Order: sequence, then structure tokens, then C-alpha cells
Amino acid sequence: MDNADSLSLRWVKGYTTRKVLFVNNNTICYVCGNFLVFMDVDTRQEKVLQCETGSIGVFTTNSAKSIVAFAEQRLKPFINLYSFPELTKTSVLKDGAELEYTLLEFSYSDFYFATFSSLPEFNLTIWNWKTNIRLCSESLLGMKPTVLSFNPMNQLQLCLANEECLLLWNIERCDDFHLLKRIDVKLPAEDGSQAVLEDVGIGPDSSALTYYGPKMLISAQAGLVGNMANTFVPRELQKTLIKPVSVCWTPNSDLYVGCKTGHLLLVDAELHRAVVFATPSGEQLSPGSFRNASSNIMMSVHPELKQCAVNTLALNKKGLYTAGLNGILYCIKVTPHKVEIEECLSAGAPIRNIEFSVDYESLLVATEEGSIHIYKPSEPNKMTTILDIHSGDYVSAALLGTGKQYCVSARILGAVQVWSVADGKLISTLVLPVKITVMASCPSSNYVALGTETGQVYFINLAKVETPHLVYQLNLHKMPIQCLEYDHGGQYLMAGCSDGHMFIVNAKPSKQFKVIGYTEIKSEIMGCSLAFHMSKKIVNCLILACQARDDKSHGATQLIRLDLPGDLTSGSSISVDHRGMMNDVAIWKQHCQTELPLTSAVLNTDQHVYGYCTLTRTIYKYKITRGLSSDTFNLITQAKVEGHQLGPGFLYLSANQQCLASVARDGFIQLRDANNLGLHFETQCHSYRLGGVKSITLSLDCRTVLTTGIQDGTIVCNTERFDPAGSERNKAVLDYNRSMISMLDQSCVTEDKALIVLEQQRESTKDKLDVAADISHLSPGISTHSTGTYSTPSVSSSKSYQKLDDSRFPESTWLETKMAEAVEKDNRKHMDAKAKLKQGIKKLRTTIKRMMLENESVPEIERLEHHEFNLDLKEQKRLHLEGEEKVAKVRETIETENLANQYLREVIKKECWDNMAVKGRTLEAFFSGLAVSNYPMRERSNDELELLKKIMQQRTIELIDLKARKDIVETPPKKEEKEDEEAEDEDSKEEESAALKGSLTCQYGVVNRHLYKQLELHTKDEKINQIVLLQDVIYNIKTTFNKEFDATYKQKEVEMARVKDRTVRIVEIMQQLDMDEEVWLPTMSNKELPEREFEVQDSEVTAERYLTPEQKRKLEEEYKAEQLRLLAAKADNWRERALKDMMGGVLETKKSDILKMEIPVPYFMDKPEYEWTEEQVKQAKEYAIKEQELNEEKDKYRKTLESELKKLQSSIAESRNNFDDIMNKLFEKKVRTEMIIYQEELKICNLVFSLRIEEEIRYRDAQLNYILEEQKDFMAVKSQMTQNMKVMVDRFRESYDDLVAEDRLLDRGFRREFSDVSAAMVDQLYKLYKRRPKVQTQRIQVATANPFEDQSQLVKDSHASFLAAMVDLDSLDFKPENLDPAVWDRFCESRRKKIESEHQVKLKAVTLAEMQMFLQRRMEEDENNAQIINNLIQELNNLREIKSQFQLNLMVQLVLKQGQVEVMNSDFIPDYSNSIFLHKGVVEDLNSTIQLLGEKKVASMVERKDFRKKIVQVEWECQKMLMQMDDLHNKIRDILKLKISKQAQMYLREANYESQIIAHIMGMERSVQGQEKFHSKVLKKKQDAIKELEKQITQLKQEMNVIDHQLKEQHISVSERQNIQEMTTPVESEEDSRNRFRDLMQRNRLMELSRSQAEDIAILRNELERQRMKSFPILAETEQYPYI
Repeated sequence: MDNADSLSLRWVKGYTTRKVLFVNNNTICYVCGNFLVFMDVDTRQEKVLQCETGSIGVFTTNSAKSIVAFAEQRLKPFINLYSFPELTKTSVLKDGAELEYTLLEFSYSDFYFATFSSLPEFNLTIWNWKTNIRLCSESLLGMKPTVLSFNPMNQLQLCLANEECLLLWNIERCDDFHLLKRIDVKLPAEDGSQAVLEDVGIGPDSSALTYYGPKMLISAQAGLVGNMANTFVPRELQKTLIKPVSVCWTPNSDLYVGCKTGHLLLVDAELHRAVVFATPSGEQLSPGSFRNASSNIMMSVHPELKQCAVNTLALNKKGLYTAGLNGILYCIKVTPHKVEIEECLSAGAPIRNIEFSVDYESLLVATEEGSIHIYKPSEPNKMTTILDIHSGDYVSAALLGTGKQYCVSARILGAVQVWSVADGKLISTLVLPVKITVMASCPSSNYVALGTETGQVYFINLAKVETPHLVYQLNLHKMPIQCLEYDHGGQYLMAGCSDGHMFIVNAKPSKQFKVIGYTEIKSEIMGCSLAFHMSKKIVNCLILACQARDDKSHGATQLIRLDLPGDLTSGSSISVDHRGMMNDVAIWKQHCQTELPLTSAVLNTDQHVYGYCTLTRTIYKYKITRGLSSDTFNLITQAKVEGHQLGPGFLYLSANQQCLASVARDGFIQLRDANNLGLHFETQCHSYRLGGVKSITLSLDCRTVLTTGIQDGTIVCNTERFDPAGSERNKAVLDYNRSMISMLDQSCVTEDKALIVLEQQRESTKDKLDVAADISHLSPGISTHSTGTYSTPSVSSSKSYQKLDDSRFPESTWLETKMAEAVEKDNRKHMDAKAKLKQGIKKLRTTIKRMMLENESVPEIERLEHHEFNLDLKEQKRLHLEGEEKVAKVRETIETENLANQYLREVIKKECWDNMAVKGRTLEAFFSGLAVSNYPMRERSNDELELLKKIMQQRTIELIDLKARKDIVETPPKKEEKEDEEAEDEDSKEEESAALKGSLTCQYGVVNRHLYKQLELHTKDEKINQIVLLQDVIYNIKTTFNKEFDATYKQKEVEMARVKDRTVRIVEIMQQLDMDEEVWLPTMSNKELPEREFEVQDSEVTAERYLTPEQKRKLEEEYKAEQLRLLAAKADNWRERALKDMMGGVLETKKSDILKMEIPVPYFMDKPEYEWTEEQVKQAKEYAIKEQELNEEKDKYRKTLESELKKLQSSIAESRNNFDDIMNKLFEKKVRTEMIIYQEELKICNLVFSLRIEEEIRYRDAQLNYILEEQKDFMAVKSQMTQNMKVMVDRFRESYDDLVAEDRLLDRGFRREFSDVSAAMVDQLYKLYKRRPKVQTQRIQVATANPFEDQSQLVKDSHASFLAAMVDLDSLDFKPENLDPAVWDRFCESRRKKIESEHQVKLKAVTLAEMQMFLQRRMEEDENNAQIINNLIQELNNLREIKSQFQLNLMVQLVLKQGQVEVMNSDFIPDYSNSIFLHKGVVEDLNSTIQLLGEKKVASMVERKDFRKKIVQVEWECQKMLMQMDDLHNKIRDILKLKISKQAQMYLREANYESQIIAHIMGMERSVQGQEKFHSKVLKKKQDAIKELEKQITQLKQEMNVIDHQLKEQHISVSERQNIQEMTTPVESEEDSRNRFRDLMQRNRLMELSRSQAEDIAILRNELERQRMKSFPILAETEQYPYI
């Protein structure tokens, strides 16, 4: 190869997540990596356009003009426009964005092009793509739109939307000046209701202050000023809005909007209002009116759509087509009466976008899974698949076998695809339900190996590329397979796992992919390289491993070299142990440590290593040398060259060892000479923004380069072009290629047969294999794949779906199986030794158990602990350490929790207890149940005290100043007047203290003379000062109460001490009296002594206390000392024994012991009295006397004790009752104190509320000023623009006037121009000069499915048609006679100039009209802005008036007694707006006067009532009698004139008249129905009869024709007969004939007369009979009597 070599693109395949669009009527376009692919939908031919910068951003197409535009991905990107099919660059749009474009869109007509850029400018820009001029732009900071669409019916209108808003933009132009006007469309909420938006301004009734003051906007209440205040909505009023994701225009310029939640909106173009047109299934909205596509029909239904079915929209004359993530294409048909939703087809995958072709006959359907379909509405239930290559990122791509015809690619999600190397045609697809991590193609056979995340290797048979099959599965390990490599001879397959296990597999199918063995790398494997010696059949392996100390992102530093001899494939077990591990010596395993971390390393057959270092971005060539030991080797750097700009980089060495390829994240591939690392060429195949290149494969001849991307889902095939003359190196490559191909072809023939045998075995024994063989194939060519009722013709490739039954996979892997076999082998080998060990252990266990039982019976001193019997001290120590670790973790967790709780406790204690100057506590009564709490109070800070002092000083100065001014202004009154004023002042002071102050603080004794009067609080500072003073009053009130509370608390302590002393004596007395009664002992509760809450009692701790070893030792010592003390106490003590024996244990007898004294009974008392001696009788009498005296003494002492007990108990009860009375008084005072505090706090609340209202007014004022300033600035800008537009319009009008003047000059200069022609000829020429051809407006009838064009449309470019018609007028046929042809040519040229001038005038007039309309709109906008400013100023004035009124209209708190308030309490807080204050005496005097007058009025009313009552009774009786008389006369008249008809008789006779009427009506209805049926039958019969008669008439006509013919013959014969008769018979007279005719006529008249008379007689007879049937009674008229 030489430097003239280069790569040319052969084909590109892939499918990204971007949309697919039509370029023209038959070609689609989609992005594939950094390529644009154009595909003809009919021929499937493809064209590719590569981005020059290597990275394609967003793109769009103009299918009407066959233009495609895409944006680059780089700093300050360009937008490139290419024409199709030439693929020539037509325009470049520059300087529209700093970082990237997010949306591009063409207008449907004209040359408008819209773009939207992201960070940092967020600009919507309108371009003229024909001239590369930016027309206008608008900034939308922070907006990230997803939809941009022009209105097909109006090129000056477009829509911009994202999930948060929907914007309509109108482009207004004035000559070359363009302006974007924004229209916000309010989106409804998900429930169909309109979102809550804050009203702007104050309502008209805001000037009338309510009880709570003026009501401000929510933004003012929130304290917002600025842009946020205009859009602020409280959280409780916020609603989730519908999120637009797609739009579609209608012919009426309305807008369909598809939403993320499945809603379909319809936006009115005139009102700019969005309504819900359709809702997702299962969601119901309240019926509302909305307009359908006809814009004049009101709909009140909400059709249902499946959720996510409106992610993309397209409109056709047949309806609105929608699709989404459910993979179903819908058609919504809107008619004037109903809305129908029809399912057109199912794509079987989520649909990404749909789009109609230019003629609207074909609908493009692109899915998320890599398929593109064409649906034609004219052919329903049918869908053509034009592309089905799946989607997702590639794992890698490789050439199949020798790489002559096919290549194979694998995707991460399990799709294996076979491609044609020549044209990139997809041959077949096999989909496995596994996640693939790596793929490798065997050079010696037509199959590929796939590594998975679960440690399995799948082998796919590709001997028949049209029908790939899974022929074998190998379960190597549980860890993911990260590396799969074949040697170039196809002998070995190296499979590396993530945990460092490298497996060596026989690559030949004839050996059934036998695993030869494995070796442990003990590091994570990052790569593997194999070098095949074709002559020696030896394979060298180089493994790159990442050690623990290496940074994986930078690379690895450990290299392992293996040599695999050819005899390993023969099945020799010398180099493999029974566990499957390879012998390191047999494979000559060597290690090496590199100085720099490498991300890739490859090995060639000449003992050279090529490495790529990401840190230095350098490619190194190393020479392998021997190391210090046999298991190491060293590397010597021979050459290094600079690599790629972005890392990490990877290397690939060709099979002939002559070409070194490198790829990296920058997307470039570099091909170098492997000997000197010279660069042959460099080209970019993938984009660095999508991760760059992931894998690269070279063919044997190095002419085909196959690459895949990391994240672009693209596979690129390049072919190498080099000098045909070639060089020595190229010849060597070709020679190596021939020899290698001949060897591999022979191997392929043999091994492909083995693959077929494996497949046949698998098919015959599929029920016993690990993988189920449920495979369905589609035959090559165009086939029909039916899904339900939809038929989908597929592309020319076969697809297989391999279903794997994981339940049949063996649970153990090959490595686990080998380990199990090794263990089993070891068990068999050492079976006897193990049995002996088990028996010995069993005996030892029995002995230890017996020793433990014996240990239980020995004394405690000799007893051993259980752990001392444990023989496995190591295991015991391990368990002990594990337990200690767990205990330490638990202890650490508990200590952490305790520490957190202690911190929380300290914080709470500090805030709620330590910082309290007065601790909160409760005082409880003894027996009344009352409990009174004090007021916990903090110590006031220095700042608070300073503020209070400052306010008091300020207030003192104000009072002094007020008194001085009062003395100066007012004149001193007289003495008498002064006394009266003083009396009035005292009364007013009392009234003020009781009412106007609004609280009862004075009655409590707390007076603050610095307080403001409630009617004097106008300013903000006064209200703040009043709040501070009121807080000081509350503080003093609480302090006063706390002092009394403390005194009561101390009194309780004293009483409790007394009660306790008395209780001690009571207990003693009760013990002496042997009384078993409970004694009441007063105690303090925890509420009264809250300090006890901080002390934890032992009884509160339920868990066992943890003791440290030191504490345990100390307790043991204390216990031993106590035991010694008890032993010493048990010793003989002669002193105590003597005191007990001699004096009963006491030195002195107390009086309280008298009850315990007993006189000893003489010993002889048990004997009978007759046995007593005289001495004993005497002793008995003395005993009786002493006993009696003792008993009397006991009774006397007992009574003394009982009286003392009663006295003590009564004393305790009295103390208790007295304290309870004190508690009652304290409780009452606490209630009054609370009332007073609440009154003062209510004052503070009212003041705070008024301050808040003032703040709201201030914020509203600031917001109005802010809006006013904004409007003024906007007005200034707009006014300047209007002025500029006026100047522009004036200049254009001047140019227009000049052009009109020039046109008129042409008309006037006609005669001067043709002055050389005669006057008559000039007149004739002038007529021709003014003559214009009549161009008829041609209309073309177009039958199309495009909803955006009429059925009859005007032919474009009428001016061109006019010029074409002028050619005919310029011909010599219209030349006047005797006119020189030269003059005629000069005339034609002059006329053309005139026509062109007129055309320019018309164009200028249209432009001037547009400019004037633009200026008029600007002027109207200026007027609207001025009106808005005036409204804002008026609103500011109103707000300031409200503020002043609010400051003067104060809220005053009054204290009134019950019964003094006469205001309706309809609300919780009465409205005093219409109330006044009156003195109580005035009301009472007025009430007494009213009462007196009322009593008089009542007496008069009673008297009048009684008198009128009599009058009314008389009048009533008179009226009653007159009415009775009238009733009687009416009855007489009715009886005389009453006519009793049948109906009346029936009404009088029948009890249920209504039922009879109903029955009669029903009978009449039935008769009517019967008559109608009969009439229909008769009518039918008549019609049948008419048909029969018509038939008869036809027959009779035919007979009449025959009879006519016969009649003619008869006439002839009659004539002959008549002639004969006339000749033979004499002639009869004419008079006889006339008489005979007269008689005949008279007879006929008489017959008619008799018949008519008979009919009259019959009619009269029937009438007579009818009259007889009637029964009308005849009653004589009676005389009418007049009223008396």
C-alpha cells in the first residue's frame, strides 16, 4: 500500500431513534449515524449523504421541493441544505446558534425556514433559505420545545409547543422587514376544566372596604413583585395541565394537538382557545361544547382514545390519523353529526412518527424497533414493510467465513443479522431472547459465536444464510462473557469472563465445540489477541488484564502470553488437570508488567506487540524479549506514533500481519503499516458525539473494512481503493490471501457438513436438548405477515425468532461440572481415610459428651466452663470474633441513635426549659380537682428591652408634646365650666377604660400610660409601637399572675409539710390503736415538679442494665463486703442479749407502751381453785386488782388517742379545704387573666392584620409600577418601531409614486416616440398599444387526497401566461397595413416596456398595501399600549385612594356587656359597617316612650277593631244573602235552558265517566288504525287492480289494433255493401230519421229524471229516520222574573 490508497463508502445500515420523513413522493430519508440515508420506497434503492463535520443533529425535509436540511453538531453549527436527488448543497445557514439546534422546519410554500436553538440563546429564528438571510428571531429563555410546525394554509403562521405550553406565531412583514407576533394558547387541565389564572387588576367594587379590608390579588398576598407575580397560582389552585407532544393543522387553520396523557385537543384559529376533542379510555369529562374540523358544528361528545395513541398526527381527507406507543394506527373521521374512531392497522411495535407523501396517497409509519411501513388509505387493511432491520446498538460486526459475500452483526438485545457485503442487503435475521455482550465469527466455518451476560456461548449456524439456526449452546460460567476471539486459522475460540477465567474451546463443529480447559488470569480481562502461525499450526495468545490497582478508565498494565500448540485440539489431557485447568507450563504462560496502562494490545507472529495508551494517545510497537524467569517476559519499545484525539483507542491486526487498524471515540479509523506504523489513510465513519467506533473488522485482503458505532446503532462498510499496479507489499498480501482462503475453504466444506449434522441431531432430539427449537421462518422474497385482519407485506429478507426455554438449561455450568467431578474423584480416592476420620471424630464426640455430663455433677469449684470442652479453638475464636463484630456494630448503631436522641433532647431542653426564666408548672388542688398552670416566660433579650425603652421614651415625648400643643391652642375655661369638664372627663375616662380601650387591663391593675388610643393608630410606626407596648402589657400581666402563683405554690408546700407531720402522728396513733385504715398523704405530681421528668428512675427502665467489666467487678466487691458484715452481725453480742433479757430490750418504759403492757399470769391459775393455797388465793386477788387497774388505764389512754386522732384529722381537712378555696380563687383569677390576655392578643392580631393589608397594598403598588414601567419601555420601543415604519412606508410610497409617474410618462411619450409615422397610423398603433390579451383563468380539476388544496386551483404564474399571450399579439398578423416592419418591432418593444412597467406598478401597489396594513397594525398596537398604560395609571390612583381610606377607616376593639349589642349575628364575626354607638340612657328613654305610646295605640286599635267588627259582620251577612239570591236565579235559568244530550246523559248515568271516554277514544283509535289498515289494503288492491287494468289496457290496445285493422277491412266491405244496398233499396226520407232520433233522446231524458228523483227520495227517507232518532225535549220558555 502507498499513500494513494484510500477508503470509499460502500454502504451504511442502521436505525436511530429519530424520525423518518419523505423527501419526495417516492423517497424517504432517515439519519443513520453521521449519514443521511435516502431510500426509494418502490425499488428499495438507497443513497447516502455523509456529514462533512462527522455529526448530524436535527434534520427536516421539504418534500414539495425535494430539499433536505440538517444541522451540524459542533460549536456555532451550520445548517446545510441539499437538493435531492443530486445531493448538491444549495444553501448554508450560519450564525443562528452558539451550541446546537433542536428543531428545524420548512414552510409548505415560499422560502421560509424556521429553527430553534437551545442554550444559551433559546431563539426562534425565521430564515429565507433561498437567500441564506435571517429574517427575524425571538428569544424564549428556558423553553425546550419539542414540536415546530408551519401552517400549510398560511405560510406566515407556525406553532411551537412543548409539554408546558402551546404557542402560535404570526409572521408579519413590511417589505423586507419581518416581525414575529406571539399568541399564547391556554391549555386545559387533565380533567377538561380550564386552568385557574389570576385576574389582573382590582375589581370594580374594591373601593368598598369590607370587614377585612381591601381584597388584594394572591400575588400581592404572597409578596411577589415582577414577572412571577403575573403567573403566580397557589398550590391548592394549581391543576395538572395537558402536555402537548404533537400537532397537526387543518384546512381551516385550526390545530389538532396530541398530548402525552392521550388527550386530543382542538385549537380554534380565530379564538385561540383549546378544547378537549377526545380523551383517553376510562376517563370521562363533563360534556362541553367544542367545534370540529368544519369550524361551524358544535360537538357535545368526547370520543375515547387509547392512552398514548396521539403521539404523532397526520391529516388526510379521509380523516385524522393518529398513532403512538401502543403501535396501532387510528383514523378519526369527523362528520357534521358524529365522530368515529377506526383502527386502521397494527404495526406490532411503538410507532415513532407518521407522515403523508406529497400526493397524500401514502402514509409513512416508522416504529421504535427498526421497521418502516407504507400504508395507503385507498387500500385499507394492508401495510407494506419497506425496511425492517431492528433498532438498538450493535455489539460488533464480523465477516462470515472468509468474508467474500456476507457479514454478520449482533445487537445487544439479541438480534443477529446477515448482510450482503456487496450491496448491504439484509439476508436474514435471527432474534434470540438473550442479551448479547460479544460476538465472534469463525474463519474456518460458516457460524458465529455469541457471548451473553449469563456466561453462555451460543453457536449460530450460517451455512445457509437465509435460514440461520441455533445449533449449540455452551454454559461456561456464571459471569458475563467479555471477550470472544478466534484465531485466523479457526482452531481455537478464546472466551474470557469478567472474573478472570479464560476458557479455551475447540472451534471446530466436528468436535462439538469441546471445551479444552481454562486458565485463571486473576484479574479482569480487557482484551485478547491471537496470532496464528499458518505453517506451524501454533496459536499465540496475548491477554490484557486490569489489576486491582489499575484505573480501568485509563487501561490495564498486565499482559499474559499463552502458546497453544496444535495437539490441544486432538483431545490430549496431559496439559489439563482433572479440574479442567490448563497447565501453565504446557501452555507456556508468561506475565509482563507494562510501564504505561494500555487499553488495547495485539500480538503478531513475529513476537511483536502493538499497544494503545489512552493517557499519552500513542500507539506503541514492542518487541518481546525473555524475562528474568521462565514465567515472565519483557517488552522493548521499537516505535511509537501519535494516535487518536479522543480515547480510549483499540487496535486490530489484519490476518496477514501487514495492516494495523486503530479506532477510538473520535469516530475515525486509521490504517497503518504494521512494520513502520506509517499511516496509510484516515477516515471518519462514526460521530464522536455518539461514542465513536466500537468495533472494526478487516477482510483477508484488507480491502473491506467493517465498523460499528457505540451509541449510533450503525454499521458501516468501506472498501479500500489502492494503486492497481500494486507494490511488493500488495503482492505479498494477495499471495497470503490466496493461500489462506484455500486452506479455510477446505475447512469450511468439512465443518459446514458437521454443522448440518449438529442441526439434524438437534432437530431429532430437541425434546432432550437444553434449548427448545420453536423456530418460525419466513421464506425469502415478498411475503405477507398477517396480524389479525391486517396484512403486512414484508421486505426481501427472512426473519427467525428463536425461543429459549430456560427451564431446560442445566443448572450447573461447565466449570461447576468440572469442579463437581474433581470433588467426586477426590472423594473416591480418599474414601477409606475419610471413613476412618469420621469414625474417630464420632468416638471423640461421645467421649466429650460423657465428660460434660460428669462435669455437671462435680462441685462448683471443680466445675469447668462449657467453652473449655471446645476442641476447635480456631473455629471458636472465629465465631467469637464474628459475634464481637456484630455486637460492636449493634452497639455503634445504638450509640449513634442514643447520641442523636441526646442531642435532640438537649436542643428541646435548651429551648423549652433552660431558656425559660419562669419554668412552666401546674398547681393542683387537694380534692377539688382543679389544676392551674402558670405562664412559662422567657427572659426578654437586650434588644427587646432596648426597643421597649426607645418606644416608651418616644411615646413620653409625644404625650408631652401633645399636652403642650393642647395648652397652647385651647383657652382656659371658667371655674364652673372647669368643674363640669372635669366631671365629664372622669366619666369619659371611665367609659374609655371600659369600652374604647378594648380590654379590662385597668381592672386587673396593669396600666401603661404610653399606650396609644385605638382611634389614633394611623401610621405603620404607630401600629408597630402599639404592638410592642401591648406585648409589654401582656408580659406584665403574666408576671403578676406568676407571682401570685408562686405564693400559692409555696403555701401548698407549707401545707403539705404540716399535713405530713400530722400524718406521722396519725400513723403512730393508728398503730397503737391497731387500726388498719389507709392514711391520706399528699404528694407532688410530675406536673407540679416537672424537674423530675429529667431524672430517670430505675423502675422506668424495663431492659436489663448493661454493666461494664469495671462496674461488675465493683459490684462483686460490694457484695462480698456486705456478706462479711452480715456474718459478723450474726456473731454473739452479750450487750444486746443482756438488755433483752433484763429490761425487755428498752432502757425506759414510755407511756405509749401502756397498751402493750400485760400483767404476768400466776402459774397456778391453770389449776382448779380448790387446789389453790391461801397464798395463791391472795396472789390471785392481787392479780385481779392489778388487771382491772391496767384495763382502766388502757381505756383512758385509748380515748385520749382517739380524741387526738379526730383533732388531727379535722385539722388536716380544714387545711385541705382552705387550700382548695385558695385554688378556686386562683383559678378564677387565671380565667380573668386569660380573658384579658386574649383581649390584648386580639388587639395585636388586628394590628398585625392591618399591617399585612398595608404590605399587600404596598406590594400591589410596586407590581403596578413595575408593569407600568415595562409597558412604558415597551411603548417606547414600539413607538420607535412605528416611527421607523412610517419613514419606510413614506419612502416606499415615494418610490411607488415615481414608478407610477414613469409609467404615465411612457404613455404620454408614445406619440413623440413615433413622430415619424403618420397621425392616423399613430392613432391605430396607440389603440394596439393599449390593447391587452384576455388571458382566461384556467382551472385544473385535481383529484387528490391532499386536504390542504382545493379541487379546482388556479394555474400559477399568471404573469408568465400573460407574457406568453403577448407573443401572439407581437406577431405580424396583428401588424397594420402599410406599416414598416422595423417600426412594428420598435412598437412591440415599447409595448413590452409598458407592460413590464405596469406589472412593476402592480407589484409595488401590493407591497405598499401590505406595508400600510403592517403600519396600521403597529399604530393600533400603540393605541392599545397607551390604553393599557392609562388603565394602569387609573388603577394606581384607585389603589392609593383605597390605601388612604383604609388608613383612616380603623378597626376598633370594644368591650361591651351582654345585651348591649343589637347587631344581627348572622356571620361568625358580625358586620359593624352600618352600626352606630348610642348611650344606654337614650335607648332606655326612647324605649319607655315607645312602650307608653304603644300601649295607647293598642287600646285605640282594640276599640276600632271592635266597632269595625260589627260593621263587617253586617256587610258580610248582606253580601251573603245577595249571593244566595243570585245563585237561586242562576239555577232557575240553567234548569230552564238545560239541554240533556246523550253525552250529558252518559255523564249523569255513568259513575266512571272518564274511563268511558278513554275507552271510547281507544276504540276510535283502534277503528282508525283498522280503517288505515283497510285503506292500505284497499289501496294495495286498487294498485294491483290498476296494474291489471294497465295490463288489460295494453292487451286491449293490441286487440284494438287488430280490430282497427279488421275495421278498415269491414269499412271496405260495408262500403261495398252500402253501395250494393243503395243500388238495390229505395232511399228513406231524412225527416223520418230525425223524428226517430228525437223520440230516442226524449226517452233518455225521462230515464235520467226518474233516476235522480229516486235518489232524492232515498236521501229524504234517510234524513227523516235520522231526525226520529234524536231525542231533544221541548220545554216551554218561562218568564224571566226581575230582581227584587
